[in-house]
Amino acid sequence: MSRLASIGRRLWFGLNPKARKSRFHTQKGQYALGSLNDVVDCAAAVATGIACKAAGIRLKLPWITFPAMRFLRARITPNARVFEWSCGMSTLWFERRCVEVCAVEDNPSWYRTIAERATKAKIVLLEGRAYVEKILEFPAGYFDVVSVDGSHRLECFRLALEHTCPGGLLVVDNTDNDRSGGDLYVVDQMLGQLGLDWEVHRFPGWGPGNFFVWETTVCVRR
Repeated sequence: MSRLASIGRRLWFGLNPKARKSRFHTQKGQYALGSLNDVVDCAAAVATGIACKAAGIRLKLPWITFPAMRFLRARITPNARVFEWSCGMSTLWFERRCVEVCAVEDNPSWYRTIAERATKAKIVLLEGRAYVEKILEFPAGYFDVVSVDGSHRLECFRLALEHTCPGGLLVVDNTDNDRSGGDLYVVDQMLGQLGLDWEVHRFPGWGPGNFFVWETTVCVRR
């Protein structure tokens, strides 16, 4: 294979061609370059990805897909209470918009990075069962937004359901991953079986910092 062909193949397929048809497809095969919004989101993803990898610049944006981010922005209110498994730029984004943000993290280095930048959010460093069960310190239905990311996602997802208030939002990132099995595959199957108490919105697309598309799912509790 020529060098030019090799470069072209990498540009199209990305670094892991076995996981997806191309960098323009999620691992489920959803294509995200078919509309003007997709093109604009792709350009924003490339720009933020270059800024992050070349200069270490991370904008205060949730690292979920842009369509999911727009959905959240339209629905969260200043009185919202937020719980996140895994802190990050989303923690800083939420604390500017919501009255209460609690995040739990199990990576010490990343915890320090975000805790130093946070001004209002309560961020705690925990591991294992303590990480998963931190949300049990709060009453059922307490949070307006619950975000499942980071570690132990299947266990966290099960607890998230009962702690999201009526009308609240449950955010699960990377729901196209683990197509050969694993926690996220199981979570994705459970999302499809939530029933009438939940509206499930799938948002395949581009997002900050990545040069490929993925899927973020946002569920609204009726």
